[in-house]
Amino acid sequence: MRARMIVATAAATAAVVALAFAPLSATAATHKSATVGIEYPGDPVKEAAIVAAEDQRIYNVRAVTVAARWQGIPATAPYRLVTGSSTTLVLVARNAPYGIAELQELEPERLVKQPDGSYLLSENIIIEAGATVKLASPDGLVLHLASTSKGFVSIIALGGSLQLVGSSKAPVKIDSWDSSVGKVDTVTADGRAYVRIIGGSASLAYAAFDHLGFWSGSTGGLALTGTSTTDPSVVALGSAKGSAILPTAPTTPTAGTDPTATTDAEGAPQGSYSYVSARLNHVTLSNNAYGVFVNGAQGVSISNSTARDNLVDGIVLHRYVTNSTIATTTTTHNGMDGFAMTRASTGIVITQLVANRNGHDGISLNGGPLASGPNATGTPTGSYGNNSLNNSTANGNARYGVTVVGGDNVKIVNNTTNRNLMGIVVTKLATDVTVKGNTVNGNTKHGIALFEGVGKSTVAENSINGADIGVYLRDSSANIVRNSISDATNHGVTLVGATSATIITDNKISGRGTSAIDTVRGTGFEVHGNDLSQWTNTKPFWVTVRSIFQPLTVLWIVLGLTVLLTAAIGSRRKNRGMIRHPYASHVPLTALSLGVVRPEDLGLEPIVHVSAEVEQHRDANEHRETHEYSQGGRQAYLVPAQGVTT
Repeated sequence: MRARMIVATAAATAAVVALAFAPLSATAATHKSATVGIEYPGDPVKEAAIVAAEDQRIYNVRAVTVAARWQGIPATAPYRLVTGSSTTLVLVARNAPYGIAELQELEPERLVKQPDGSYLLSENIIIEAGATVKLASPDGLVLHLASTSKGFVSIIALGGSLQLVGSSKAPVKIDSWDSSVGKVDTVTADGRAYVRIIGGSASLAYAAFDHLGFWSGSTGGLALTGTSTTDPSVVALGSAKGSAILPTAPTTPTAGTDPTATTDAEGAPQGSYSYVSARLNHVTLSNNAYGVFVNGAQGVSISNSTARDNLVDGIVLHRYVTNSTIATTTTTHNGMDGFAMTRASTGIVITQLVANRNGHDGISLNGGPLASGPNATGTPTGSYGNNSLNNSTANGNARYGVTVVGGDNVKIVNNTTNRNLMGIVVTKLATDVTVKGNTVNGNTKHGIALFEGVGKSTVAENSINGADIGVYLRDSSANIVRNSISDATNHGVTLVGATSATIITDNKISGRGTSAIDTVRGTGFEVHGNDLSQWTNTKPFWVTVRSIFQPLTVLWIVLGLTVLLTAAIGSRRKNRGMIRHPYASHVPLTALSLGVVRPEDLGLEPIVHVSAEVEQHRDANEHRETHEYSQGGRQAYLVPAQGVTT
């Protein structure tokens, strides 16, 4: 069977494209700085341009499909397109799946069996809606996707379905292959082969994806994404019999800089496909750019799988992923996060996930809003949540074991986070977060930390051992209850900033440090009923003194001592009769004597032989003086001047 041709005019196609596809604005996933984690080895400028060219190629294929449908051209058999320097085989809808043997018939020169029994694919494949590719073999199957410095191929389901079914002993394996050197392609700077499901479905069991993808999430290795389009500039059409038939489509891309650029399913045009669904069981994702990248998906299930040694993240649920589960899966030695859930994903249940020794965080759950206020695209400002992480492990990661960034109603229960920089971190206005029953051992800085506006949360019944600070709370509120904190080396619990409505109670805290519960810098909290009997206070004596004698405290102590000292001195003087009137030297003379001194009072001879005139004169003077002094309210007697003779 040969790929048949489809003919359409460029003008008609352009009209169809204008009606059928409205361009979407690209929404980039958050790419963490390369200074945190393992640096991405590729070429950002070149790879971003190649991503844009891939988007253009996919758009052209979709435009052709719609144009043919609108012109009444039946697409009952596969056909081939030329876009850029490559060809693309389009598999159309039908009931029976396409298998490896039939694909060989469709592209005998482009799907070649190798001497070792593997297959080398050197042509792009598009799986349209209603079509299914099923690669199944209990004895295993290895499919190499051509990937050299001159170009690469991809398998993309545009609303179609991809099924890979291997066995536990012999999985179906897809990798990139550089035939010029006879091994997998390890260079991403010139692009690399990848697999992507757009708005369709994937069923993968006992499969492996190795050394695939580059730069963006949508081209990162294995990508499961919702509907995405880019602006078309030229749509190429033509026909031939099993060979290239179309004029070359443009390959000059629009500028792009973000390594995880993709388009959200939200706002996609109405069509035959939008959200993607997938089931991955016993799947290995290794040495890709991203292990698996999921965006705009519903009901995704990943179980019994492994994501390891990928350049960026192991498993990514980017945006608008809902009602999905991750179970009994391992993600290790990835360049950035082992598992990353970004904003706008809800209803995610994660259980028995092992995320160890990753270059950034082990498990990251971001439920923050897509926008903080009015914005050009009208993006909502609400938070996302209703996600849970249970019975999982995050050990030996470069930054945090588990991090919760924003979101509502998040449960972190019965997990183990050991030997990270911090064990469990909750931040960025997250609310109603429950951190309960976790084992948090040997983390360098904080065992559990809540900061930057976390509210209405609970930290309960956790076992925290060996951190610098067991539980750290800054500008947040939480009930910190019934935790067992041991071998802390600085504080068991620390509160900093506005911590109103925080209750610290019924915790058992042991260790050595300056204080078991450090609340000096916090406000609005309540502390009671904690067992601190096993805490050893290592605060130096003078540090203790300094902590007690604060400036205001010293001032009040000095004032108090001054009052006490003054009172004591006064009491002693009173007892010794030493108290004198403060104006004793200013007492009037009249208060000390009557003001008249007679000679005989001084032991002198009395005055005799006073003549009558003198006596009368003296009496008159005395009468006058007495009268004058009486006017002042007192009497005084004057002593006659000596020498007065008769």
